Amino acid sequence: MSKGVSVIVCCYNSAWIIERCLNALLKQKLNNSIAWEIIVVNNASTDGTDVIANRLLNNASIPHKVINEPKQGLVHARKRGVEEAQYSYIQFCDDDNLLCDTYIGQMFEMMESNPLLGACGGVGVAEFQGIPHHFVKKHLSIYAIGPQKEETYLYGAGLCVRTSLLKEIYDSHYVLLLTGRCGNRLLAGDDSEITKLILLRHYVLAATEKVTFVHVLSEKRLSYKYLVSMSKGFGLSVPVLMAYDFAINEKKSIIYHYISYIKILIKLCLNVCLMLFQNERIVTVYYFISAIKGYHFWTIRRLHSVVVSSLNLKSASKKSLSSQK
Repeated sequence: MSKGVSVIVCCYNSAWIIERCLNALLKQKLNNSIAWEIIVVNNASTDGTDVIANRLLNNASIPHKVINEPKQGLVHARKRGVEEAQYSYIQFCDDDNLLCDTYIGQMFEMMESNPLLGACGGVGVAEFQGIPHHFVKKHLSIYAIGPQKEETYLYGAGLCVRTSLLKEIYDSHYVLLLTGRCGNRLLAGDDSEITKLILLRHYVLAATEKVTFVHVLSEKRLSYKYLVSMSKGFGLSVPVLMAYDFAINEKKSIIYHYISYIKILIKLCLNVCLMLFQNERIVTVYYFISAIKGYHFWTIRRLHSVVVSSLNLKSASKKSLSSQK
């Protein structure tokens, strides 16, 4: 693919914020030698998001597209955006993200400096559009806020990924289990599933504190009810992500799933006891309850099939890399 960056902005009823998001992109300070484009994916919005996006981008000199994806779900919107991308790196920018003016340039430099770097990200900074519930401030990482130090997970917000890897993931017959946001339904972990699949292909992840993005949190997302919904969504995804981790670490036996289930059950009981002394533990309790439900929903047999197929993918990717060398 042509060397450059395709910025994908997935929107669902984003009229309240899309102008700020796109204006931040239009202020990017990029070397003239770096080609780039903006792709706005309107994911079944009903509030005129696409009209606002077209008005702003038509007055800009940056190549752009505003396309519609009627099938609701973040995974479907992202897949459509990747299909339209023409450059070597995909920069995901959520509709409520304001990238600092050097963000895209920094992501490009990081990708160019390491051919085995599959994905990278920056630091999330919160902008509250109201008074957050006091529990929210204790769980900011759920909202992609703060620096990233993990080598096995990156925020989906502000995530930059090699286009070839994403096309390989989306074009394959492999069905992604975690669909992400779908209208008002929250099933978290879709970003983590992508990063796990990148790791299985023998690439690495990285994060930098040199650049930031502002995560604008609307008032409804600052409530206790919404925080609990997010915690439940992340909890449901835990068994699937654990299955990927088993494959990455080549833990083949089905017994690991049962051990993991028992460990989560113990953590749930412990947090229920701690909740009597620390009230904020209730959010963690909801998280572990959902994780237990996740095991029953996905079933250990199905989760083990995820491990088996992931191990096959890991082996095939290793052979492919060896042959390229």
